[in-house]
Amino acid sequence: MIRKAHELDMLTTPYVFDEEQAIKMANAGADILVAHMGLTTKGTIGAKTALSLDDCVERIQRIVDAGRSVNPDILVICHGGPIAEPEDAKYVIKRVDGLVGFFGASSIERFAAEKGIKAQTEAFKQIKR
Repeated sequence: MIRKAHELDMLTTPYVFDEEQAIKMANAGADILVAHMGLTTKGTIGAKTALSLDDCVERIQRIVDAGRSVNPDILVICHGGPIAEPEDAKYVIKRVDGLVGFFGASSIERFAAEKGIKAQTEAFKQIKR
């Protein structure tokens, strides 16, 4: 699918979980590799177990290196696991050579909704007769 999309001149951003997948997706013509570190751990329904941020740094560096061994110009961004808040992403980005950013999903939409819903509910609960 990534190869076909690349041939159609579409932007391709596959999730990859390890070096082998990074090499395969780079060979298929991926434009951006999303180094996926597992289910996001924070928020009200986040995963209960995950890698540490330092584990992520090591894994993502290996993914960056693998992808760039095929295509030196490939972009790599991080996503998931314990990389959930801006400070988490900053920690990882500053420590992984060649990592160009963060791909937010739950960290952007679900966390914001959870915080807003909680604040709104608490405001209603403060109403006294």
